[in-house]
Amino acid sequence: MKDYSFNRFLISIVFMLTFPFTFFCKSLPTVVPVKDHILDTIVSDGIVRTFRFYIPKNRFETRLPVIFILHGGGGTGEGMIYLSRMSEKAEEYGFIAVYPDGYANRWNDGRKIEHSLTDKRNTNDVQFFRDMVQYLNKKIQVDHDRIHVVGISNGGFMTQRLLCEANDLFHSGYSVAAVTSKGLTEICPNLPNKSIGFIMGTADDVIPYAGGTVSIPKDMSVNAERIPAGEVLSFEDSLKFWSSNFQCKEKTKTKKRHLNQFWKRDIDYTKLVDCSGDGIVEGYLIPGGGHIWPNGFYYHNEKQYGYLSKDLDTREIVLQFFRKADSKEKLVNNASFGN
Repeated sequence: MKDYSFNRFLISIVFMLTFPFTFFCKSLPTVVPVKDHILDTIVSDGIVRTFRFYIPKNRFETRLPVIFILHGGGGTGEGMIYLSRMSEKAEEYGFIAVYPDGYANRWNDGRKIEHSLTDKRNTNDVQFFRDMVQYLNKKIQVDHDRIHVVGISNGGFMTQRLLCEANDLFHSGYSVAAVTSKGLTEICPNLPNKSIGFIMGTADDVIPYAGGTVSIPKDMSVNAERIPAGEVLSFEDSLKFWSSNFQCKEKTKTKKRHLNQFWKRDIDYTKLVDCSGDGIVEGYLIPGGGHIWPNGFYYHNEKQYGYLSKDLDTREIVLQFFRKADSKEKLVNNASFGN
């Protein structure tokens, strides 16, 4: 069965084909092809696991930062190479981009979903990420103070579990089309002080931004049966949860403009800062936004391709957030992450 993030991805494709003048561009953007990535396997938790990664040719430092980019349920690491186009920025800024594959195309994010093979097996995905870092460090020296993770949907939920259970490994994270699951609040009662960001749409019909039950469409039909997939907090409560251990909280709320100048809707932006520490929690709430990676790039072939939306440039928002999180930790005097 196809999972919700993949199904919604296909729906976005149909929408693009219906309105090509809105989403299609005249030429392909710069994308580092899949063949330029290294595909490798390791054994973790008794399972053979696969992942792709890209080491930039332009290296500004001896020890390189690492960013893990996680697919949604039913997706693949290869698909995230096209969707996120992070490897292009890895070459420009000088970091290692890693695209792992979930067990049976899913991540064990803590929601305990009955139909998920990885949830049934209780796959130790946290250990998988530790093993990948250890593997990468043998290939090229990794800066362990600058390891970050971003994911969409199921990958966004997994991002939060990693920040909780591997807080010694990950410096910060970003969840796209995902809020905080109630399962995570049970797994992570002692919340670490970590920087995290969220991007959510008010019209996401898979993960409700106001909280409640995640519902996965069973197929592509208009009135498809929905399968429950765990309970989640609201967008606002997710921000509160991740900033709950801030000793001194400063909160700002502003409006952000869409990339498309003709769209008059403003995006709600919330930022919470721990004024006595390094923690930052931020969130973008897109009015009418759906279950997608905003400004993600869909590519099927040379004739069928285009951007999924013109709300926000998710890639740039995420990278600049990681850069700011790093600068809070130490002074950065090189080109890494855009410096």
